[in-house]
Amino acid sequence: MKNNRIKIIYWLVQIIGWLFYGILLFITIYKNTNNQFKLSVVLLLVLNSIIGITLSHFLRFLYRRKKYFHFNARQLIPRIIIYSGLVSITYTLISKLFSLLIFISFLKWDLLTFLLNTTSIFVVFILWSSIYITYLLFEESRKKEIYNLMITKTQTDLELQNLRSQLNPHFLFNSLNAIRALIEIDPSKAKNGINLLSNLLRSTLRLNSDKLVTINKEMELVEAYLELEKIRFEERLIYIKNIDENCLNIQIPAFTIQTLVENSIKHGISKLINGGSISINIQLDNEKCKISVINSGNLSNKVDLGIGLENLKKRLKLQYTEKFTFSIRELTNFVEAEIQIPTNNSF
Repeated sequence: MKNNRIKIIYWLVQIIGWLFYGILLFITIYKNTNNQFKLSVVLLLVLNSIIGITLSHFLRFLYRRKKYFHFNARQLIPRIIIYSGLVSITYTLISKLFSLLIFISFLKWDLLTFLLNTTSIFVVFILWSSIYITYLLFEESRKKEIYNLMITKTQTDLELQNLRSQLNPHFLFNSLNAIRALIEIDPSKAKNGINLLSNLLRSTLRLNSDKLVTINKEMELVEAYLELEKIRFEERLIYIKNIDENCLNIQIPAFTIQTLVENSIKHGISKLINGGSISINIQLDNEKCKISVINSGNLSNKVDLGIGLENLKKRLKLQYTEKFTFSIRELTNFVEAEIQIPTNNSF
């Protein structure tokens, strides 16, 4: 579709350009013949325009076939001059042949006239070649840009896929740890935990195939995970949700909230004898979606984000480049991990 449109534009420009050149020649001849209109002159100029279209199209064929737009200026300029010179001589000879066929009075085969005619059309072909080569260079540059973008996107997708594949074993390991702790203490709860884990893994497989998921879908996974952890911690774990309904359909990288929650349990709740609480807060802030997970506990002097959060930061950077913020800070007896990301998908 696009190629057909480009071909139509090319032929329109060719026809209009060479007809315009023919009209200019006609005006010049008309004034030099005391404003006398001659049909034979019009016919000759139409034929000259057809010759110009044919020879310039031949130049186009050469430039594209030999891929001159890949050459540097030192290689390209002499070739353009040589080919333009050859087609200019050809144009002049054919034009003179048509003059002989139409009317003899126009035949002036002296060297000076031939050189003047050849030089004038040579300038036209040089101009035509320059414009067309510039177009080819622009097209080639655009194709390379698109190709580089596709390569970059492919590399980014592969890296994201690799990071997500690293995330699943990490998530599974944490979940199995929760169940293992219950096997000897309370087998019935462990059995229930296995059922929850089965449902979690099913949800995880569905989410893993998606690059982005809605916050609503992500929260279904998070809540199932927290229910599994509550079997392990019982009353030592309390979680609270505070989610703006306008945020539910916003798309985010899969396992974003899940990773924050896992980290809050591993580095926060599990280290407290009496347990604690987790608060999940998701709000709109101008054109950003603000996601924060606050858990009971304290930051150590040396903050170690761990595999999960380091992985998450890399995924966010690949998805949003520099259009996101990530922070983790200590409040009074609490730790808050916060992410701010764009509310749209135009990254």
